[in-house]
Amino acid sequence: MIGFLKLRQRSGWEAADSGILLWRNNFVFFIILMVLPFIAIAVFLRFLPLPDARPWSYIILWWLKPFFARPVLHVISVRFFEPQAPFSRITKGFFKTLFVALPGDLLWRRLSIWRAARMPIRTLEHLSGKAARMRIRTLETGGLNFCASLTIVTTAIFFSLFIGEILFAAIILEMTQIMPFSSLWQYIEQIELLVFLMVCLNFILIETLYVCMGFGIYINSRVEVEGWDIQLLLQNFEKQKKQKPGSRFIPLQKKGDLQPC
Repeated sequence: MIGFLKLRQRSGWEAADSGILLWRNNFVFFIILMVLPFIAIAVFLRFLPLPDARPWSYIILWWLKPFFARPVLHVISVRFFEPQAPFSRITKGFFKTLFVALPGDLLWRRLSIWRAARMPIRTLEHLSGKAARMRIRTLETGGLNFCASLTIVTTAIFFSLFIGEILFAAIILEMTQIMPFSSLWQYIEQIELLVFLMVCLNFILIETLYVCMGFGIYINSRVEVEGWDIQLLLQNFEKQKKQKPGSRFIPLQKKGDLQPC
């Protein structure tokens, strides 16, 4: 048992589902470290004094998804081991996590459908180049590539949620006669702003969930390949023997292992 998540071998969907628990227990920290900066950047892009700036605000926000994923990954990598970690502990090493391997994730790895499960290897284990590729191949045998299915599902959820919101808003506007269907063209700017707000809301919900579920797949791959659950239990036992009675255990870490701080 690590914090509130019990380590054991899971199927791909069970591993992804375990990430929902991480999402639910840490969302308040996501609001501070991810949501507020996202809102600031979205507002800035929205009001850029440039011609045709509005379409670019959607494109830039979408392209920056790996950047916004890093605060989420940092939070859950700390709270995974220390579920009672205070905010001061969580912010330790935050900016280091924010920029590790970021250029590659924004350029040649940007369209990777395995992003959420592979990002911890470079961002938290601090591996790169050949070492990262070998590590990925090792963890692929434990189900790391299941993240491709997760990407497809979360993308479908995003658009399904967006369509549902559009239909709900249209029904409400028609019922209240604020914007009747017959005169929607007269309110095109207001409608576009509403669409932008919906996209931003869905982005916050789905992206944070996507990162947490990808982290669950990554952890499960380590359990499958390395017996990480047994390794941590043994480390726990060894550490407890060296600690004073009543002290709280924090799992040992070694070079190449998770390094969120």
